[in-house]
Amino acid sequence: MITYETIAVGMLQSNSYVLRDGSTGVLALVDCGAWNKSVRDAIARQGGNLCLILLTHGHFDHIQGAKAAREANPGAQIAISHGDAPYLRGEIDTLPGRVSIHKSPAVPDLLLGDGDTIALGGSVLQVIASPGHTAGGVCFWSEPDRLLFTGDTLFREDVGRDDLPGGSWPALEQSIRRLYALPGDYKVLPGHGPESSLEHERAHNQHVRN
Repeated sequence: MITYETIAVGMLQSNSYVLRDGSTGVLALVDCGAWNKSVRDAIARQGGNLCLILLTHGHFDHIQGAKAAREANPGAQIAISHGDAPYLRGEIDTLPGRVSIHKSPAVPDLLLGDGDTIALGGSVLQVIASPGHTAGGVCFWSEPDRLLFTGDTLFREDVGRDDLPGGSWPALEQSIRRLYALPGDYKVLPGHGPESSLEHERAHNQHVRN
């Protein structure tokens, strides 16, 4: 069983999630826009054994603290998609023309693709590609725990921007429809803002209706 704690960080209040596997106590961090006291305290509260830093996409407000998080937690691995790894490595600006240059580039330990599975202790997270906000965006989901970490693909009654470099509305809409096609209901845990549910978004999201 996976439990989680949410921390909003940085000037854009990006959500970081500390995940804990109930059987082993090992932790994962989904997105790391900042490595600050709030995130460190949350990790300590959950047991302190961070083994994975999972990045939904490469924008600075989701990756800026990843390198520091790995340095502070020896053995922790950073995972990001093949498509968005150049953001993490600092090869391209995460949001050109804005105060958003990624100042802490890092080499990813794991490159993720659609359909990959990630072991978190005795639990498993699955990867679903969700391009549209960025070309290499991904979501993470746990079928047994009915949890869906959507990054900036899907928010409560809203969707991610498609007008930034690498964005595409047709791709984003298709990605959201793939999420809607997951069987049953899931708690939607987005990259910004409050939680939602997949059933709520299928019925009430004004941008993409089921």
